[in-house]
Amino acid sequence: MEDTMAHLDQRRAELLRRRLTGEDFTAIARELDYADAAEAAADFADALAATDPLEPLARHEADQRSLDELQYAIWDLATTGDLDAISTALAISDSRSRRLGLDAPARLESAGPAVDPAAVTAAELDELLALIEDPPI
Repeated sequence: MEDTMAHLDQRRAELLRRRLTGEDFTAIARELDYADAAEAAADFADALAATDPLEPLARHEADQRSLDELQYAIWDLATTGDLDAISTALAISDSRSRRLGLDAPARLESAGPAVDPAAVTAAELDELLALIEDPPI
């Protein structure tokens, strides 16, 4: 029993290593005696779920590689005008942008100190409004 568990742990470690170096699931399944690529992919997902949550880099790299493979698989069709493939490519691109934080709104920061609107006097308000109407150059 211990030998079987040790073998499975070694196989899973090898699965993670190979996948994180970019090898596809079909080749991994063939080399590591998985029934098929889907079984290797499922074991990979389980292995990632079991990894230390403080290791986000491994998860991030694996996630990006998966998106790369998906995009590569449909790219030829998308570039020849297949509308379904184009939609899929755009969805993959959107997913990648969200995961990388590229779609995060820009953070705006105040150029001056915080102002309590209730504490602003009428004279200060007039001065601020004058600046808006006639901005300094």
